Amino acid sequence: MAQTIWIHRLADTKKREADGMDFVCEHLFQAMTETGKLTKLDGANAVPNAESKDGSTYRALFCEMCDKNYNRSGHVRLAKEPVLA
Repeated sequence: MAQTIWIHRLADTKKREADGMDFVCEHLFQAMTETGKLTKLDGANAVPNAESKDGSTYRALFCEMCDKNYNRSGHVRLAKEPVLA
């Protein structure tokens, strides 16, 4: 069974830290919330076409675990939390 990957929208000022991606996975979001910045983690992977079930695609940065679990068939969902500034 595929795992849902929750992604969070980044503010424009944070996109530079995320290799230009517009979203980050839940794990990177938590790290950014704790430290106030996106630290370059080993295994952070840019996924320029992460797809949701409705066919929408998102430019996202996934941690190693999310990248490994993402099967490219629509298991990305937008989180309802506010934009990370």
